[in-house]
Amino acid sequence: MTKDSCYHCGDSIIGKAISFDQHDFCCNGCKSVYQLLNDNQLGSFYTLEAKGGSKPSVSNQHKYAFLEVESIRNKFIAFEDENSAKIVLFLPQIHCSSCIYLLENLAKLLPAVYSCQVNFAKREASITFDPAQLSLGELALFLDKIGYAPNFGNRNQTEKKLDKLFMYKLGIAGFAFGSIMLWSFPEYLGIDDTDANVRNFTAFLSLGISIPVLFFSASDYFISAFKALRFKSLNLDVPITIGIIALYLQSFFSIINSEGPGYMDSFAGFIFFLLIGKWFQNKTYKSLSFERDYTSYFPVAVTRLTDSKEEIIEIEGLKIGDVILIRNEEIIPCDATLLSPDTKIDYSFVTGEATLITKKEGDFIYAGGKLSGKAIQLQVLKESNRSHLTQLWNDVKSEKEVATTFNVQDQLSIYFLVVILIISGIAALAWSFIDLQRVTQIVVSILIVACPCALALSAPFTFGNTMRALGRKGLYLKNTRVVEQINGITDIVFDKTGTLTSSSFQTIEYSGDILTSEELSMIVVLANSSTHPLSQGIVKQNQAISTVELELLHFEEFQGKGISGSINHRTVKIGNAAFTGQIEKEKNETSTYISIDGAIFGRFIFTSLLRNGVASLLTSLPHYRLHLLSGDTEKDKQLFAELFPKNSTLLFEQTPQDKLNFIQQLKANGNRVLMIGDGLNDAGALGIADVGIAVSEDVFRFTPSSDAIIEASKLGELNRLISISKFAKTILTTCLIFSLAYNVVGLSIAISGNLTPLVAAILMPISSITIVFITTFMMRFKAN
Repeated sequence: MTKDSCYHCGDSIIGKAISFDQHDFCCNGCKSVYQLLNDNQLGSFYTLEAKGGSKPSVSNQHKYAFLEVESIRNKFIAFEDENSAKIVLFLPQIHCSSCIYLLENLAKLLPAVYSCQVNFAKREASITFDPAQLSLGELALFLDKIGYAPNFGNRNQTEKKLDKLFMYKLGIAGFAFGSIMLWSFPEYLGIDDTDANVRNFTAFLSLGISIPVLFFSASDYFISAFKALRFKSLNLDVPITIGIIALYLQSFFSIINSEGPGYMDSFAGFIFFLLIGKWFQNKTYKSLSFERDYTSYFPVAVTRLTDSKEEIIEIEGLKIGDVILIRNEEIIPCDATLLSPDTKIDYSFVTGEATLITKKEGDFIYAGGKLSGKAIQLQVLKESNRSHLTQLWNDVKSEKEVATTFNVQDQLSIYFLVVILIISGIAALAWSFIDLQRVTQIVVSILIVACPCALALSAPFTFGNTMRALGRKGLYLKNTRVVEQINGITDIVFDKTGTLTSSSFQTIEYSGDILTSEELSMIVVLANSSTHPLSQGIVKQNQAISTVELELLHFEEFQGKGISGSINHRTVKIGNAAFTGQIEKEKNETSTYISIDGAIFGRFIFTSLLRNGVASLLTSLPHYRLHLLSGDTEKDKQLFAELFPKNSTLLFEQTPQDKLNFIQQLKANGNRVLMIGDGLNDAGALGIADVGIAVSEDVFRFTPSSDAIIEASKLGELNRLISISKFAKTILTTCLIFSLAYNVVGLSIAISGNLTPLVAAILMPISSITIVFITTFMMRFKAN
């Protein structure tokens, strides 16, 4: 550190420095932040990026007082209970890895903060904190003091300002390029040989207009390269910056020495086309981010009540004031008011804590909770979307093994840059003996044309297009990593009920004591609070039964056993024989037994119907070991024994824990497992599998433990969908061959001296565009 710059923020020290702990600071604010970091063992912040801190604000203590107004505060809080609150803040000052390091260690600076996760691309920080110890206003003020003032205004306008700044840079570079080309016409036409004054005048004009191009239009490349070198690493901007400096300096000295304009036209055009390429890549990455967004395709829907009639709509269709019906185990999709009596909500997806929270009629309920108990009615207070839901429980999701293609290609890009710098050095040495005046032009051409962009873009674009193609076919992937995970699968495990068989049963037959209309109504009311396919089958079979006068006072679902509830002070149970206190009548049948106040009544017998295409699907997967895990009896064992390959494992009467243990054992043996279930009793198995696919049918359920969702009607096409995913490998290979061919040919021409920097700058973004075309065309060809 130099004595004339601040140790924290790097600003010049005007006047007397403030010294502390053998360091100089420009103000008390920077000294206070340094002291705060040092006291909390975060001094390594400065080893990541020296002088990387943001200058703290001197704002007064009342700057964020408006956040203490309840109505305003509630607009920004995404979730809150007695122990925690979650908020996503837009922090425009986030600019480097030091910022990420500091913010993600916010909990060490503020004990009331539980966690902070930074989305660098969006400049967002998702913060979970204790509202009893820290108010939202205090949190915002603290962030402001350490240099990261939250933006509570119009985010779109802020981002538009940044976009506008970039367009100014592009416009100045374009204007300079056109002007220099115009002023260079005399030299192009040979006039310079007869009029040296004209030649020198136009050259100095070019020099003058090049200055804002160098210091304004090209500034992002200098900053990026400087930070990379400070971290003792390389990025694409390092060779580009070297090329910019070399090209400019040679042109500058040529003009000063009255030797002509040098390569100033190539310099301005070089920056102009680089910025065009950057603009294109930014647009592409925004599109790619959308393609990666699992929530963009996730078919989450909810039951809306209209004139006492139920209708299923996607949650984006909900409007403020709508009344929705939520059943046991369903996710609450939006902030709402509870219209039903007391209920219990499980917010473990949001907080990580499994404690049930009791809510009373009229209480405000945040989105993201899972109902535990009888069905409830809610009135929508705030419109929601699928992205909002995933953001809520993003912190507590389980992490699976991460694929490596992205990391490998990023590493290859670094090695590629090192090799290019070596090649350019060798070429410079060789051409210094051939033609010294052309060394700069050739080195710059080599640095620019040899672009690792095509290599780096191959994986994200290929997997992004794969996600989009699969989404159009009815298989919605959580992220691009799932594509790679699917490609490594060795074993496929199927659930039966609700997965291989349809929730719409062929017949539902009741056997037992005659039920009165009241008793049948109570059974329907209880079954309607559960999302299990057998419960919903009973409801559909008896949908004409009136249940208006009945009230479900208590509800409880026992996973893998059945459901129990209190209706009109009578206890009703629906489930297996043991759960209802009965003796199993027929082992080889799918049935649910009924008991009311302990009295045995009878059972509903279900004849299951295979989904369309399942039979052909099971014969079209010869490259995988297939397994069937069912919680039902062995009634259908012979049927599935004929459908599954002979070496398949068929296990019945499996509890959810049995399924989870079976998959764990497969993985322990080195197998990679794809689990397909209905997302109900299979949540644990879906979560532990390498890839978990939830089958979605009538009531779309958000299943955080799954990696993908498949439309029930598309299950028979699973093999084709897997083949589309595997085709990504072919696309990657094609992109790799193109990238290598492009670089070999481009380097050969550049080294031979037959490529100008201007043409190289045009070719570089074209190579990226070509990768987009290859991945998009090949995936569409495969998917159609």
